[in-house]
Amino acid sequence: MNQTCNLFWEYYSESMGKFTSQRAFVFLTLLLCAGIFFCSPGTALPMPDPRHSTAGIRSQHPASTVWVFFTDKGTSHEEDLRSVMNQLGSQLLPKTRSRRQKAQGQAMDISDLPVFQSYIDGVLQLGGTLRITSRWLNGITVEVPDSAISRILQLPYVKSVDPVATYKRLRERTPLQSPRSIWGEAIERSEQGEAGDALENYGMSATQIQQIHADVLHSKGYHGEGTIVALLDTGFDLSHEAFWNIRVLDEYDFVNGDGETSDNPPEDDIGQDDHGTEVLSIIAGRSPESLIGVAYAAQYLLAKTEKVSHKGTIFEHQIEEDWWVAGLEWAELNGADVVSSSLGYSDWYSYSDMDGRTAGTTIAADIAAQKGVVVVVSAGNEGKSRDWPYISAPADGFDVIAVGAVNSEGELADFSSMGPTYDGRIKPDVVAMGDGTYVVDPNSTDGYRKADGTSMATPLVAGTAALLIQALPDLHGPRELAKLLKYTATRSLSPDNRRGWGIINAEAALRYGTSPGLMEELNDWDPTGAIPVPDRVIVYPNPVRRSPSMGRVNIHSPEPIDNIEILSMSGALIYEKQDMGSARFAIWNLKNEHGQEVASGVYICVIRDSTGSVHIRKIAVID
Repeated sequence: MNQTCNLFWEYYSESMGKFTSQRAFVFLTLLLCAGIFFCSPGTALPMPDPRHSTAGIRSQHPASTVWVFFTDKGTSHEEDLRSVMNQLGSQLLPKTRSRRQKAQGQAMDISDLPVFQSYIDGVLQLGGTLRITSRWLNGITVEVPDSAISRILQLPYVKSVDPVATYKRLRERTPLQSPRSIWGEAIERSEQGEAGDALENYGMSATQIQQIHADVLHSKGYHGEGTIVALLDTGFDLSHEAFWNIRVLDEYDFVNGDGETSDNPPEDDIGQDDHGTEVLSIIAGRSPESLIGVAYAAQYLLAKTEKVSHKGTIFEHQIEEDWWVAGLEWAELNGADVVSSSLGYSDWYSYSDMDGRTAGTTIAADIAAQKGVVVVVSAGNEGKSRDWPYISAPADGFDVIAVGAVNSEGELADFSSMGPTYDGRIKPDVVAMGDGTYVVDPNSTDGYRKADGTSMATPLVAGTAALLIQALPDLHGPRELAKLLKYTATRSLSPDNRRGWGIINAEAALRYGTSPGLMEELNDWDPTGAIPVPDRVIVYPNPVRRSPSMGRVNIHSPEPIDNIEILSMSGALIYEKQDMGSARFAIWNLKNEHGQEVASGVYICVIRDSTGSVHIRKIAVID
């Protein structure tokens, strides 16, 4: 690699003296950018430090953090672009090149070119701090004085300037047991062989593995060998016994800009890496008779993209979504077959933004899928919320596998976020065990405990994806794999917006994937599950059954809702919701104004929308 870089610099220096046209200058400068980007030592391809220093003097006036999107990658000449892409493509890791070729028919496309450095410099010369650079989105996030935004917009190569949202709420993990309460004292670690683990050696993780039939694939010799799985999370502590044999290719901390993803005080608060460590153990841990991960023999890329707290206060800053995009690009570039991320973003979005086309993380996730990466994300833990029970970005992506949660009996976890997407697609896609899932105790080196959340279901599905990629190398990309998982899940004939297509079944997926006749049947199956955006007010389910997990009515309107009233048949006011802003959806949880459950019977729902129209629906509540 170093010899290639030296030759590159010699070629650039010599050529600058020979070429004088603007077109040649642009072409060579693009090559220079490529050389800087790709000619770094190390086993994995690097990412720029996300904590770029200030360019010029920072303004003391009010500042905003914005996305600046550019019109092109420095030139629009097709010949120049093709030449640069060929040059960059030759520098790719073989794993990345082969996956992209299989998924999109070419190793490079224009989205893979680096953002043109002169464009970045032009923005920074107006004052500010560069935070994140995204090749795929062809933009940067930058903190600039408010007075500079109008001048940025006047730059001829700037396409648009969009504000970056300003609030992030942490919403994952509820431990069910205190540290070490499951296994007590330290467990002596048994020797590990190369063969698959017998069921009795799964320890307390047997249920979560057996429920999705991943144990069957283990017994056939599939443990993730030869696959690369990337995790985007809060950080990872690998000191636990379950990680003694984990195969980590590389790790990067996008929060602090270094190569250490475990807690690093004082930059990190203690416990920053707890969530990521738990999630990692579900997919990559291996401690026979205690806990076995779904794809423990895969190779791993670990990206720290989320900050939990700062000096004891929950971290509520917009840059986390930017770190996530940067982490995803890094993972894809370094050969990831599967990305598992138990993070979600919704607090600064409205439900209408959950359309697969708006959130930056969603757009980036779909681009990764187009490049052949299977992207698996958590649906969210807001299922019990009256204000936002829905999935969060990037779970709304078209080619993203969004995962909901069930318990050990296969019953839906009441916290699991629901669909549909705003444009009517069923979400989540599938479910796995995320209620009482066994994980390592990140506060010890040999303890285990239970944890809740769609975060815990996500690595079970991502690990299964890795096993199927290993077992079925001829699968045609993420869409076919997602289709296979849905077709063989427990609710494939009756998907809904709480469980999607149901609990995945790795054994059935393998059986279908190895049978030409069954795969032909799969190719003719259309699992879009689209529900048209309503052109009228709809209320569902109706009748509605009173139950702890499903006792709620969903109300959708094509126009913003002003207020909702629930009346008894005699006209008495039972429940009212006002001041709904621009919301087009609402939930009635079958309770009155005092929080008491209503009796079975028929109720009148009166919906008034922003146009002044009044819509009346009858709702039947049954036991």
